[in-house]
Amino acid sequence: MVWNFMMKNPVLIVGIVLFGLFINQVARDKKWGIFYNEKLTSTSCGGVLVRIKKKVPKNWKVFCEGNNLAVEIKEVAIPPEASNLQLLMYRQLANHMSFVARTSTVDILEKVMFVRFRLSHAKLEINAVTEGQYIVKLATLDNPEHVMSHLKSTVQVKETIK
Repeated sequence: MVWNFMMKNPVLIVGIVLFGLFINQVARDKKWGIFYNEKLTSTSCGGVLVRIKKKVPKNWKVFCEGNNLAVEIKEVAIPPEASNLQLLMYRQLANHMSFVARTSTVDILEKVMFVRFRLSHAKLEINAVTEGQYIVKLATLDNPEHVMSHLKSTVQVKETIK
């Protein structure tokens, strides 16, 4: 019965198929509908995220923004009455960056465009951005002076006082 209907109205069937393909294409371009699933889109950030999510602490929020990795750390373990808060926050930032470099796969992390860190404290917030190829070197650096000079030359930082 269905076959007979399709044979009698071939233009209608071709129109329905073409309309379905059109809706599928629009849904993928506009990222809506049942045809779009971001998990199926492969990026380097997704590869890094699979490995990092298993090992990050609970106060970290790690996610991808396209091919960029974003790390947000809400509660930094520094007392609010610390006199050298800025120094301690930068030390935490360096430690967290080296943690990300050591826990992720080096080959995949090199292909991530940007890595963004946001450290929040009651008095100070630090936003730092670097490229994936530069953060990889932190996995091999052990000398604090070398780490400091590498971070000064490759990381852009913005501070916000609350």
